[in-house]
Amino acid sequence: MVREPCQKGTSVLPVILALKAHPDRQKLVPEPLWKYFDEHLLVSGWYPEKDYFVLLHALVRTIDPKTVGGDVWRYFAKFSVQRDIAGEDIAGSTPEARSETKGVYRNFAAAAVGDPDLLFKRATRLWSQYHDTGQMVVVGGRARAHSVYVQLTGLHIPIDGFVRLQGYYLEEFGALLGLKLTSKVTKATSRGHSLCEWEYNLPATPACEAYIASLPPI
Repeated sequence: MVREPCQKGTSVLPVILALKAHPDRQKLVPEPLWKYFDEHLLVSGWYPEKDYFVLLHALVRTIDPKTVGGDVWRYFAKFSVQRDIAGEDIAGSTPEARSETKGVYRNFAAAAVGDPDLLFKRATRLWSQYHDTGQMVVVGGRARAHSVYVQLTGLHIPIDGFVRLQGYYLEEFGALLGLKLTSKVTKATSRGHSLCEWEYNLPATPACEAYIASLPPI
């Protein structure tokens, strides 16, 4: 029997709390998922990934991009990194979400400032903190472009914005560690590819150049 992919309550809980606070929540969310408005969700619990994607997409529709500085998916990535890793509050989060998930992955930022090797090792490990399905790995680097390639296999992501969010998440994580990255989606299951892939451009520093040189060339 095929196991259903699940998402950690760390991510699901803030989405549910935000939707519960919306006056049109029952119009935004399909009736079979109204159950989440009544259930007591746990940060440590696991919930169906397919439900999470529907709920998250519903929440996106309630947010005006102008109020969050542009791309809503980038806002979500910043929200997650500031809340889960930096342990900081971000405008728009509910008090319940702040209290239950604040700094839950703070240890992932410890003693890693300016270290690209630790950044990517921890970023790929973080995937399994949020998802019980799929594997994210660094597959190689391209020295001339100062770039690193990361792939996600084993999970179909149906929403293009959520694929972008993963790239934005690593940008925000890098900024937290003093490394300015830019991301680009090169493959996406939402676009018909068999896996997701991101290209990350790193600054041309000795540490970043040495890290890229240590990877299989692409």
